[in-house]
Amino acid sequence: MQPDVTAITSALRSAGLTSVEVEQTSLGVIVRAQNAELLQLLSALRDSSSEFTFMVDLFGVDTGELVEITYHLRSLSRDEDVYVRTSVEYDDGFPSVWEIYPAALMPEREVAEMFGLKLSGHPNPKRLLTTDGLEPMLLKRVEIRSAEEVRSR
Repeated sequence: MQPDVTAITSALRSAGLTSVEVEQTSLGVIVRAQNAELLQLLSALRDSSSEFTFMVDLFGVDTGELVEITYHLRSLSRDEDVYVRTSVEYDDGFPSVWEIYPAALMPEREVAEMFGLKLSGHPNPKRLLTTDGLEPMLLKRVEIRSAEEVRSR
């Protein structure tokens, strides 16, 4: 079910988040926020009457200009989903949300590692999947290795 955009906007405004954009799309409700407002925004959604208390997933996308991070949240009591998006410049950082959504612990590390981002406030921000010295594999600027290169290793 789609959440009520007006109710979400009202809850965010009452939490002091005035620059946040909320839009209804064919894919669902998307809330766009600045990186600096992310923790306050996610706390407001969790604590609102909509009760977005469950983080389904967290993922990143290299748009070619920056990395866009998306948080997929669900209200189990209302059977509603909302997507929160924030943008991060290359080689910049984003705050850990693990204290708001504990399920973010591992996906945050993966996103930070795969896109070469810094993760602040995480209890264990070390690499999860690769070793030091490898370029962030999911950035568009990183060339894909050929099958022959992989075989010869």
